[in-house]
Amino acid sequence: MARASARSQRIVTPTGGGRTSPISFLQETFSELQKSTWPSREETSRLTMVVIVLAIAAGFFLGGLDRIFSEVFTRVVFG
Repeated sequence: MARASARSQRIVTPTGGGRTSPISFLQETFSELQKSTWPSREETSRLTMVVIVLAIAAGFFLGGLDRIFSEVFTRVVFG
């Protein structure tokens, strides 16, 4: 097995001692938020409806499984 050279194991330290001022942090955060691509109002409402419908469907599915398992359990254990 080949030995790694010392150059490939160089440690990189953060600049500025790892601390940023709260003002600088907020400025950088605002700058990054401006670079983001935000969804349109229509896309947001459509995707929200998809999430609500899927959550309701999952609730019915899990509720049905719970009902089935509770019936099987009561018939097998207490039957």
